[in-house]
Amino acid sequence: MYLLLFLAAVVTSLQTVICMDDNFLDTNYPHKLSSSCFRIKGIPVAKLSCQSNSLIKVKKGFYGIPRVNKNNTCAYEYHAKEWKSHCVQQAQMHQNCNGERTCAMHVSNPFLSRCLDYAWYMQVNYTCIPENNVYDICQSRSGQVQQGFIRSPNYPYRNYTSDQDCQCKLTAAKGVIKIKLLDFAIHDDGSKGKTCASDWLDAGGQRCGFYKPEQIPKMIETDSNQAIIKFHSDSHQSAKGFWLEFSASHGHQVSMICKSMKKTPVASVSNLIVEPPEEPIIVSATQVLPPLETNDNGGEHEDGDIDTGKISATDKHNENLAGSSEDNTTEDYVDKVQIITGVVVGCLILIAVIIVIVLVFRR
Repeated sequence: MYLLLFLAAVVTSLQTVICMDDNFLDTNYPHKLSSSCFRIKGIPVAKLSCQSNSLIKVKKGFYGIPRVNKNNTCAYEYHAKEWKSHCVQQAQMHQNCNGERTCAMHVSNPFLSRCLDYAWYMQVNYTCIPENNVYDICQSRSGQVQQGFIRSPNYPYRNYTSDQDCQCKLTAAKGVIKIKLLDFAIHDDGSKGKTCASDWLDAGGQRCGFYKPEQIPKMIETDSNQAIIKFHSDSHQSAKGFWLEFSASHGHQVSMICKSMKKTPVASVSNLIVEPPEEPIIVSATQVLPPLETNDNGGEHEDGDIDTGKISATDKHNENLAGSSEDNTTEDYVDKVQIITGVVVGCLILIAVIIVIVLVFRR
């Protein structure tokens, strides 16, 4: 009998510990929790929030039942003396709050097979990550951190931008690089019968598709102190994107360099289009010069000379035409000045009349 009770206590403790995340004990960032009680009126909501310069990183979500009811307990306190008296079971979170500053999740109380009862509460353990430790894979930036995060452009509020080729190079001082996916939604249209033909993330192998929180790989451990994370998107559809965490074994520092690999096209000499010169316009002499005049004898002037008297008369005629054109321009200008002057004088007279009328009515 005592042996059975002892085994039951051990199993209960194991159930509780299994549902806890060992990483939650990490002291790099402040620990927070959000708990929602099912024994209240209305729809239970778990609310998560961080400061304006921090982002949410969900550690674990789970349901719980206090074996000893004390004031309708609706939270699981890890350091409480009665922590072993709670029966907890891991929750499948259909909403991912990672990367957001505030988040609200509607929850329900399922039947817990381990506890043989319906859940009393749901709890989410999370931390708040400084935004400075989160790197956009497509922005040129470098740094050195012990634990960092990489996300796709616009994550998590908008889909990532199209037509991108970006990468982050990670180098650990010692040990090996460890990568953990926190959220993952990469579009794949399955074109050409090939998986990940349109968009993909290369982090320990090419990946694409839409992962539920429980489907995301827990850890990707490389066998080197260096790792290159690559991201590609085509010019068509996009999706929410990704958010991942990286660190080095034994807490060593990791230096990183992120940048866009998309090159700006430069025009080469062979692509330059050189316009051929326009052909010269050839005008014959007969199109410019007047016909040669003949003398009184009916013949041309000797030695091909042109009658200067005739040409002088022509020049005078042209001068008269130019003079008349200038006179017409001057007359037009004078007419415009007279019209403007008349309008101005008329306006002044109208203003004077209005002033006189106003003065008369005031008296």
